Amino acid sequence: MKKLFSFLIAILIAVPIISLSDSKKEADYETARSIANFMETHYDVSVLIGSECQSAVKDNSFTLGVKPQGRTPFLNALELYSYTNEIQMVDDAFSIYPPDFFDKFKCDEAPNGLRILIPDQILYEGSSMAGVSTVEDGYYNIFLAVGMFNHLNIHHEIWHAMEFRITADNPHVFDHWTDLNPDGFQYSEDYFGMDIWEQAEPQEDWFARGYSTIDEMEDRATVIEALFRHDPDWWAERPHLQKKLDFLLEAAEPVFGNVYFYE
Repeated sequence: MKKLFSFLIAILIAVPIISLSDSKKEADYETARSIANFMETHYDVSVLIGSECQSAVKDNSFTLGVKPQGRTPFLNALELYSYTNEIQMVDDAFSIYPPDFFDKFKCDEAPNGLRILIPDQILYEGSSMAGVSTVEDGYYNIFLAVGMFNHLNIHHEIWHAMEFRITADNPHVFDHWTDLNPDGFQYSEDYFGMDIWEQAEPQEDWFARGYSTIDEMEDRATVIEALFRHDPDWWAERPHLQKKLDFLLEAAEPVFGNVYFYE
C-alpha cells in the first residue's frame, strides 16, 4: 500500500510539471511567432517555426526531426530550448543587411522570396546539422535547426541563398573560383575533420576553416563567416583569403549592391 501511495503521489507531482512545461513551450512559441510576424512585415519575408516547417521540405537530401540536438544536449533532452531565443538571433542578424536586400529574392512565383525556417531538427544521413539552404517553387529557403546554429551559421546560409540568386542571373560567375586555390588542390569530403588554422601560418592561409575544403560553395560561405568573425588585422595577414573575399564582393554587387560593409 505504501508503494502504491508513493506512486500516486509521484503521478500527482509529475502532472503539474508536465502541464507547466507544455504551457511554457506554448508561451515560447507564441512569443517567437510574434517576433516572426514582425520580421515578415518588416523584412517582407516568410518565417516558419517548428512543425510549420514540415510542408516546405521538398528536397530529398535531408529530413526534419523533432528532437533538438545542439549547443546544450542536456537542456535539449529536457526540452528547455527556446524558439524565442533562436528567432531573435535571426532577427538580429537580419538587421545588419541593407533595407532593400531582401527584395532581391522576390519573384512572381514567390512574392516574399526569402523564407526562414526554424525546425526542431535537420537530419542529413541520420546526423543533425545546423543549417541548409534550398530553392523550391521560387522560394529561397534557409533552414536553421533549433539549438544548432549561431550568428555565423545564419550569415553562412544567407550567403548560400545569395549565391543561388546570383547564379540565377549569371550561371558562370564562379567559374574561375578555383584559380584562387593552391596549385593542385582538390575539394574533398576527406578534409571534413581538418582545422586549417592549426596547419598554416597566416600568410599561407587559403581557407577560412577545415569545412571550407569540402566543396566550392562551402568555401565561399565560410569566407563570409570569416568576414563577420575577424577584424581587418586578421585579413591583412591573409592575402589569399582577401582575394577570395574581394571576388565574392564583386560577384554579389550586380544583384545585391554593397551588402557587406568592412574596412
